[in-house]
Amino acid sequence: MHYKNEKMIPLPVIRGIKHSWDYSKGDADFSVTELLQPPKVRALKIQNKEKLVEDYSDTIASFIGNAVHKMLEDGNSKADDLITEMRINSSVIVDDVYYTISGCVDLINKTTNTLSDYKTTSAYAVTGNFEKPEWEQQLNIYAWLYAQEFDKEDLPEAEIIAVLKDWSKGRSKNSNTYPPSPIFVKPIMIWKKSEIEEFIKERIRLHTNALTNTQDVICSDEERWLSAKGKANRCEDWCNVNQFCNQYKNYMEE
Repeated sequence: MHYKNEKMIPLPVIRGIKHSWDYSKGDADFSVTELLQPPKVRALKIQNKEKLVEDYSDTIASFIGNAVHKMLEDGNSKADDLITEMRINSSVIVDDVYYTISGCVDLINKTTNTLSDYKTTSAYAVTGNFEKPEWEQQLNIYAWLYAQEFDKEDLPEAEIIAVLKDWSKGRSKNSNTYPPSPIFVKPIMIWKKSEIEEFIKERIRLHTNALTNTQDVICSDEERWLSAKGKANRCEDWCNVNQFCNQYKNYMEE
């Protein structure tokens, strides 16, 4: 991956952005984030990693999220009943091959047996009936990793703690659907352990297939963030491998 600075981000900010890139999956085959990526997108990133170019301005959202994570980690690191930023690896066998999964759990409350994951997001993401299935999938994999690490039969509870960066006090007044606070806690349903493990295995199969049959694999409408008007929002505005993608080329021609 190569980076450019067409938007003229000041150098001190760029240094801060680079400093925030401290997470590594180590020797694991998949991070939890990678496992939940569209398989075609991940395959194209791997195959074209030396050709990829991204502007520093496109990393600001993740930079803000990393900064919030860091402050919350530091603020809770000395609490006796909490574990902050715990990195866990565990392995599964898929078609007779061992694969290692790596995840970093933001917060573990040992007293309540609860996993918390911080999200820096928009108020829209938690308003009304809007759902993010990838949040549920991510927290379930974390719960599975935690149970594997501590040899627990019962899975922990889980929740999203969302920091709403565009929250409006005015909109929160006299509203039954808008979040009442810029901090929103969303409980996450935890599946059966066997269901989580099967989900992980199926994701691995999808990714390994995508690496060998990349151009035959297609991203779903959900993965493309297809709008009601038919615009593939992710493909057009947020996918940095679209120039290598036959599906995107066909979409633009249509």
